[in-house]
Amino acid sequence: MSQYALYTRFITHTHKGNALIEILMKANHIVSDAKGCRLYIINHAPENKDIIWLTEVWNTQEDHAISLTLDGAKELVTEAMPLLASPPEQVALKAVGGKGL
Repeated sequence: MSQYALYTRFITHTHKGNALIEILMKANHIVSDAKGCRLYIINHAPENKDIIWLTEVWNTQEDHAISLTLDGAKELVTEAMPLLASPPEQVALKAVGGKGL
């Protein structure tokens, strides 16, 4: 069974990476119990803490879309947007197997 994998790269304004990580950690609490969430990992680039990567795996793309409507999710998006130096870049893939899936 293939699953919906989403990789998102955020580039924040200088020295705002930690603030974005805090917001994504709050989002983690929301999606941890969300239907279909298999993986939600927050990463930062080793050489630049203002480049944040979010790795997600969901049972379906629909499950991910629903997660964005959960209580508190929209508020966190609104809180995060001013921290970003550019729009987030996303790559959506089908996760087909491997350890952890």
